[in-house]
Amino acid sequence: MLLVSGAIACGPIATAGPGCSPVRTGLALPPELNESSGVAVSLRHPGIFWTHNNVGSVLFAVDSEGAILRRYLLDRRLRDWEDIAVSMCADGGSCLYMADLGDNYEERQTQNLPMNLLRAAEPDPSDRASGDTLQTEAFPVWLPDGERDIEAMMVLPGERIYFVTKGRNHAVTVYRYPPPLRPDTVVLEEVQRLTERARILPRQVTGGAVSPRGGVLALRTYEVLQFYLMAGDTLAVMEDGLVNLRTLQEAQGEGVGIGLDGQVVLTSEGGPAGGPGGMTFLRCDFPGL
Repeated sequence: MLLVSGAIACGPIATAGPGCSPVRTGLALPPELNESSGVAVSLRHPGIFWTHNNVGSVLFAVDSEGAILRRYLLDRRLRDWEDIAVSMCADGGSCLYMADLGDNYEERQTQNLPMNLLRAAEPDPSDRASGDTLQTEAFPVWLPDGERDIEAMMVLPGERIYFVTKGRNHAVTVYRYPPPLRPDTVVLEEVQRLTERARILPRQVTGGAVSPRGGVLALRTYEVLQFYLMAGDTLAVMEDGLVNLRTLQEAQGEGVGIGLDGQVVLTSEGGPAGGPGGMTFLRCDFPGL
């Protein structure tokens, strides 16, 4: 276990991060996505972004304007779907990874409520003959130290999968899934703590992402976006890798995804005021990555 201090552990700093600048801001998502909780950039279909609400079992394909292109009903019920990722499948092709690990009241293990990582082949939204139900594989997980609310997932090439707790009542903690993925219940392994204690609400972790080639990782809170590099099994803070998101005035910033050529997409829930979900695009410069 390694304790690393960084942007997650301190207040937001007014910096543009690794050459990051807004490209599109303030895009309103349709009413169906007023709780957009995670977002991922398609590997197979340029201009397609995958997102979902934290309640329900519907996957949405949206375009760069936030318009819904396709809806897929998952073949199983999710309780608290907090993040999504796209990465290369173990046997080739691209896969969607979906984290049903949210636990606002930190009670799922006590009440024996399932916590699952799901995997599905990435579908083609333009293929109408493929049907609107997405077949998934479930990989049950358990935590080694009791209930935690997990809203961030990062999937690196080779199905190296990490989860990061929100920091609601405990330190922000990084867990790894001990490979390979398998259908029996697996206990996650703690590898790192990013803070010494729980965080106040604006600094709690709400989403994670990995660049398509695995060179850059990101964690976001309601107010900052922090980029990392991998150092063995742990996250190392990227130099000048902190982006202040408060200027975007998101209602309730939740999701982050990284695409090719430094593209970063953010999504927001409508927030307590009940407004529309939102979508924002940044462009960042990741030299050599």
